[in-house]
Amino acid sequence: MAAHMLNSLTPSLRIAFLDSWLQQTVEGSGTAAAIGGLGQALAQRGHRVTRISPTSGWPSSLTLRRLLFNIYLPALLRSLTYDLIVGVDIDGCFWSRRDNHTPYVCAVKGVIAEESTYERGAVRWQLWSLSRLERINVRRAPLVITDTDYCRRMVCQHYGVPVERVKLVPSGIALERWRKVLDSAQVQRDPCTILCVARQYPRKRVADLLQAFVQVRQHTPRARLVIIGAGPEHDHLRMLAHTLCIDNATHFLGGVPDDNEVVVWYKRSTIFCLPSIQECMGIVFLEAMASGLPIVTTTAAAMPEVVPQRQAGILVPPMNPSAIAAALIELLEQPELRAAYGAFGQAYVQQYDWDVIADQFLRTLYDRP
Repeated sequence: MAAHMLNSLTPSLRIAFLDSWLQQTVEGSGTAAAIGGLGQALAQRGHRVTRISPTSGWPSSLTLRRLLFNIYLPALLRSLTYDLIVGVDIDGCFWSRRDNHTPYVCAVKGVIAEESTYERGAVRWQLWSLSRLERINVRRAPLVITDTDYCRRMVCQHYGVPVERVKLVPSGIALERWRKVLDSAQVQRDPCTILCVARQYPRKRVADLLQAFVQVRQHTPRARLVIIGAGPEHDHLRMLAHTLCIDNATHFLGGVPDDNEVVVWYKRSTIFCLPSIQECMGIVFLEAMASGLPIVTTTAAAMPEVVPQRQAGILVPPMNPSAIAAALIELLEQPELRAAYGAFGQAYVQQYDWDVIADQFLRTLYDRP
């Protein structure tokens, strides 16, 4: 079992994170942000952190590249020495049963079996295939960590893992860096700008936001919508904005390569909205709170755990553009309410600072209360 995986007297750990997913946040990878943030916080505590990822972009198929990475991974790991190995999602699925000496943890950042149910076509088939590997990984790992209780329930439901073997260690945010960029940005908040940051998958339901924005514009003609992120739905969403006659007030920025520029957009905006129906956590909600933005999202998945209803924002029923529009209009009309939700979020997000999360991660490994 997971108890006492590590010796609490070990002064410095050699930790390897296994990660074959998208390596840059500009590609829409919350996993990249999570591994990078946790790794940096652990390194600041004197631990030696290595991120093991594919060394090239071959083959061009990401799914095939991830599979090949995991096939050759056991041979690579046998030649290296670590005190702890953390396999993320599918990564490590062929390693976890081979080594009984090095403590192994599977970190689930997205339950792929659950994500696949919201997709279609080739994407759905690819996710279903990857979910078989994730199932192997979580079932073999002595300890599974994940972000939210929703995600823990999905791990148990889809993969048959005993609930006592799944512990909660959320993803976090580097608040000090975030605030420095916000403070240095020479921009003013626009009281009519709505921001959405997401990789464009169907389950993000950005189309619902576009439909809601039609109603918002009828009420507030000066309102504009800024959408950051690329993905499979990007072209379809641009066409939808044109069809809805809101393309003149809707700005699709695609993937923004400069993380600081993304932070500046949070400062420029007045409301953050992501009407997703499937999130295991959603780091963008932490970013919005850190920026003092009120949030509009849905009551689905992990959102009620991360965004307290009527405290950090407004949660509406999923797949309901009219409810999204009503929430956005309410916030646009009431600057005092926006300020109250924003202030609450800035205080609430403190618990997700990477310094706090890194300590929680280590306590979980040491099995301390």
